[in-house]
Amino acid sequence: MMSASCFRLVLLTVAILCTSQALNITIIDEATPADPEEENAFQYETLPRCNMTTKELVGVDDSAIIDPCILYDVSPEVHDFRSSIITIVGVFPSGCDEHRDGALAAVEQLNGDNNGKGAKIGYNGNHYLQFRYVVVISGNSQQLPPDVYARNHEGLLEATVMSLQPQYIMGSCSYVAKHDKRIAGKYQTILLSQVGPDIFYTQDSNDYVFGVHIRSETYGIPAFQAVKFSTKDKSKQKIRILHRDRSQFFNSTCQEIYKHALQDGFTDTVAISYNPQGDEDNDGVDNQHDVPYLQSLADQACPPNQTSRSDDPPVAIWACVMTDLETNTILDRWRSNGCQPSSLWLHAAAKAYATRYPENVAYMQAGAQWHKAMAYSDEYFSNGQAMLDYIEDSHGYKPDYDALGTYHAVYLAYKNTASFVKTKDNPNVHDVYANQYEEVRRHLLGLSVPKSLFGPTSFDENRRNIGRGSAGMQWGFRLDSSANESKLEKLLVSPIDQAEATVVVPAPTALDCPAGQFVNMSATDSALLEDKCSACPVDTYRSLDMPSHFCQPCKDGSGTDGDTGAKICHQVEDNLIPRGLLIFGYFIMALSFSCSLGFGVWTIVHRNDAVVQISQMEFLLLLCLGSIISTSSIIPLSIQARTEDDTMAASVACVAIPWLYSTGWIIQYSSMFAKSYRMFQMVQNSNNMRRTAVTALDVAHIVLVCLVINWALVTAWTIVDPLTWTREDQGTNVDEEAGILTEESVGKCSSDYMTAWLGSLLGFHLTIMIATNVLLWQLRTVSDRYQESKFITLASLFACEFLLLGIPILIAVGDSSEARHIALVCIIGFTDLGVLLMVFLPKIGYQRQGLPEGISAASSLFKASARPSARPSTLNFQASFANSSFAHSSFANSSFANSSCAFSGIREMQKELEQLCEEEEQELKGAVPRTPKERNMPASRTETTACKSSEFYVMDDSSASSENDESPTLQA
Repeated sequence: MMSASCFRLVLLTVAILCTSQALNITIIDEATPADPEEENAFQYETLPRCNMTTKELVGVDDSAIIDPCILYDVSPEVHDFRSSIITIVGVFPSGCDEHRDGALAAVEQLNGDNNGKGAKIGYNGNHYLQFRYVVVISGNSQQLPPDVYARNHEGLLEATVMSLQPQYIMGSCSYVAKHDKRIAGKYQTILLSQVGPDIFYTQDSNDYVFGVHIRSETYGIPAFQAVKFSTKDKSKQKIRILHRDRSQFFNSTCQEIYKHALQDGFTDTVAISYNPQGDEDNDGVDNQHDVPYLQSLADQACPPNQTSRSDDPPVAIWACVMTDLETNTILDRWRSNGCQPSSLWLHAAAKAYATRYPENVAYMQAGAQWHKAMAYSDEYFSNGQAMLDYIEDSHGYKPDYDALGTYHAVYLAYKNTASFVKTKDNPNVHDVYANQYEEVRRHLLGLSVPKSLFGPTSFDENRRNIGRGSAGMQWGFRLDSSANESKLEKLLVSPIDQAEATVVVPAPTALDCPAGQFVNMSATDSALLEDKCSACPVDTYRSLDMPSHFCQPCKDGSGTDGDTGAKICHQVEDNLIPRGLLIFGYFIMALSFSCSLGFGVWTIVHRNDAVVQISQMEFLLLLCLGSIISTSSIIPLSIQARTEDDTMAASVACVAIPWLYSTGWIIQYSSMFAKSYRMFQMVQNSNNMRRTAVTALDVAHIVLVCLVINWALVTAWTIVDPLTWTREDQGTNVDEEAGILTEESVGKCSSDYMTAWLGSLLGFHLTIMIATNVLLWQLRTVSDRYQESKFITLASLFACEFLLLGIPILIAVGDSSEARHIALVCIIGFTDLGVLLMVFLPKIGYQRQGLPEGISAASSLFKASARPSARPSTLNFQASFANSSFAHSSFANSSFANSSCAFSGIREMQKELEQLCEEEEQELKGAVPRTPKERNMPASRTETTACKSSEFYVMDDSSASSENDESPTLQA
């Protein structure tokens, strides 16, 4: 078995030699790791020069075989005896470019100082210090097994130290830096290490290991301080720490936050660690490549379904993960879980991951050794970025801040040497390092450099650089003035004296969305910590006191007017007249129309009746027509326009209202005035025994004149200051419970001088009303059957009462469209109905009742109180009626005109006729002679008993009554 294994090993060795001869690669036995006591197989003097540049070395594939070689051996020329040279050596894997090249930049600057003599040292400043810098490439650490690479690294470093006897060893990359410590301790040579964790310097270490880098445990402290400052109740603040456990850096950096959190009273703190090379769920996939396992870790840190914000502050997370797969899997899981951390510190955000996935890193925090915004400088560069630009120009690649660390290591070697010999007139650096090396080491331990490109530097008891804090960073947005847009940048937030921005904690995603927005976790185009607030959709709203994960639909017909992002729903309350009141108005109008048409039909049907004839049918019909026109103003009064409607139709309706109402009102009252005036003229003519015909046309001009005056006023109003439909803002009303902001307005007809115009019309109408009632008062002796003084007076009082009550009500209700509509409808409708009913109902009653037995139409014309006291007599009215004004009136052909006693309304005429009858009776008895000549009567009349003729009415004794008797009995 052993012989077969040896045979296979020999064959493998021969194959490797054959394939790598051209590369000049030295082969190391891979069977066992390097033994410290074993003889070193490497010799510095036999190492070849590398046939690739530092940039080319970085670009090789992970499987490439790289032979150990010398990359740099910078050996300055000694100009005179006053120049001293100290040596710095370092062994690096092929990919550790920044660490080796940063030191090279420092060596080049120091050696080139003072015209190539080097940096000044000594009391007088006339001695110089230069550096020899040697870099050995130990191979491809990704291609070699870890134990083989460790053996190569340590062997090459030991060989180089033994050969060159350097004063300082330049520390390698952090993942192989542990291989430097044993050699530094064995050969008691100061190691300027570039490792961050404290454990590197306290475990398996020695007094010669100095940490130039800032403690990496402080990387997450600025983020922790920000969370601590923003937390009101530490016991409620959740802190979750997720980290790898196989890396000193990841483990110590995140564990430091865990310790700080517990010490500061954050009791709800949980650390979640995992082995990236392990297989926790036994599925055959390493944890670092196992997506379901990584998702389960993410769920532990921020569980799913965290969509309802409680009073507890959002979780704060620190994640010490490395690969892109780990980072993206965890971030995606948190996003799908609806996680809204107040703070997320992510190691990868400080590295190249942020360049590859800039869409993920907004508002994430990270830590590092240095940030380009730091304003630290030295004698050679104005700031660290200038040094990095120098390397880029020299080597053709863009280095990160690790280059600045090795630059600073060389600078510290210079400062330590210069400080140690600063009191010497003729410093002999070679003797100092040869004979006082321990004193030099201790001097470095107490060295304080207040100004350097890396910032203030001093060391603690563990030989750690504690001169300043780490660079706390956060990805934020800076306004790019040239492009006038915000640009995502990695901003420096710590140390305070170097910060260019303040830390944003809580992150925007953890903040409640402003009113009108909600947390939209489906917004996958934004980073985890970015604002997830989206505008509320149309017809939804959200106020600040509502849950932030959804918007509430608008209620009760309210909306957002097609806008998004509403803080409250809007509702326009136009205060329109409700349908019920409109129906009420139309009902009143229909009732008035029905009455008008009904009374008009009744008038026409009973046009031959004495009640209608004496009441004058023409004017009764005009009264009905006026009522219809007046009441029809309710139609335009009911036309209205909403806020968003065109107001043209409503404005036209406004103009129509005064035209209709005033025209109808004028027709009603002017017709009653004309009717009453006509009757008044006929009565006056009868009293004066004048034969004068007064027709309807004779008084029609009264109606026309009133209409013309009314129309002139309304026309002027319409032309000069027309009524228009306008809306007046009534302010807003907020119903916080329903989430509705009601914008109230009232629409109405208005004009600039509406009060003046209404006053003029009202004055004119009142004048006609008063004149009508005065005229009717003159006709108060005419029977209620034929004139309407009492009823029109009551109707006028009824209308005035409505006006007196309605106008104050209109003023009192102000802008209440409902109350205003009710008041106007009642004023219009009930005044018209009042006039109609007061005029027609009594006439219909009289018409249906007819004349009492024995009463003629003529006798019923006047009230009994207006007739003389009656006694048995005979009256001959035929001559009197023939000469009366009614004989030629429009009623001449009526039954009333053919009655035997057509008219007897004047007391004087009654007395005269009675005297004639008495004389006739006496003449018949022979008591009083009577001749035609004496009586001036026709002979034919003397031959008949006129008072007893069937053509005359004789009042019976039994029918005699006092003047107060309203119903005398007449016999034919």
